[in-house]
This record gives sequence, C-alpha cells and structure tokens, in this order.
Amino acid sequence: MPVRTFFIQRSCDRCCRPLVGGRTMSFFTKETLCVECSDAEDGIRRRIREQDKDPDADLRYEGCGAVPKIE
Repeated sequence: MPVRTFFIQRSCDRCCRPLVGGRTMSFFTKETLCVECSDAEDGIRRRIREQDKDPDADLRYEGCGAVPKIE
C-alpha cells in the first residue's frame, strides 16, 4: 500500500485485521501494520541483529522477505 494511505486505511496490510488498536509502519516495507504484526516484526528484528554478526547468515525471514545487510 502507498504510504499516503497510512492514516485512512482500515485494515492491516499483512493480516487484514482492523486497525482499531493502533497502527505502525513496517521497518522493512511500506506496509501499515497492526500492533500484533508489529510485535512479530520486532521479534524478527531481534533475530536479525543476532544473526547479522555471522557473515554467512541467511537473512530471509518469513513475513518480511529479504533484509539487506548493513555494513
């Protein structure tokens, strides 16, 4: 979804649940997320920080696609 729909869209781009409990933007994409999907993404971000220390780490994560290594 385009960023310009962030404040007017009614459902999460990932799970399609209503955004009545709050919304946030994904760290990985331009998706608007509900609180539950944002929490799941935070778990992915924590794993990325740990695995990023390994130069041979596979950084493809279910739910967010490939995350580039930042050098």
